[in-house]
Amino acid sequence: MTVISSVGQQWHKAQLAEKLSGRLQTESIIRQLLTGATSLDTVSNLVVALASSEQELDAEAWHDGVMVALFFSAYRLLFVKATQQQLSQGEELIISIGSRLSQCVSAEMLDAGQQQQLTLMQQLSQQLVTLRNQRRSQHRNMC
Repeated sequence: MTVISSVGQQWHKAQLAEKLSGRLQTESIIRQLLTGATSLDTVSNLVVALASSEQELDAEAWHDGVMVALFFSAYRLLFVKATQQQLSQGEELIISIGSRLSQCVSAEMLDAGQQQQLTLMQQLSQQLVTLRNQRRSQHRNMC
């Protein structure tokens, strides 16, 4: 029974990742970020893998609020990791896309909590830029 359950969960994650990838593909601001070796499908699968450990979302009830919830869950985990070590290219793309997500979704389509999640991702992105600049400055001063 566990094998069937596991396969079902993986199928569900694949459906969510496909919906996420399809939605993000429609945004030119997101496509501009994907000029490297990491594809949008890879990023979408990574977002779903990181976020699905925290919440169960339904691919059938897809809307921009689901996308925001997925990105926020993954973003929080990666923000903490980014403060401690370097991220992979796919993880960096999640940070970049998350900070620009508010430019892609209409605020009217989101509830107050999801709007707050978008704002928080933008604020955390600014904090991460500041932290990285400080580290870069300290590293240059040591050389």
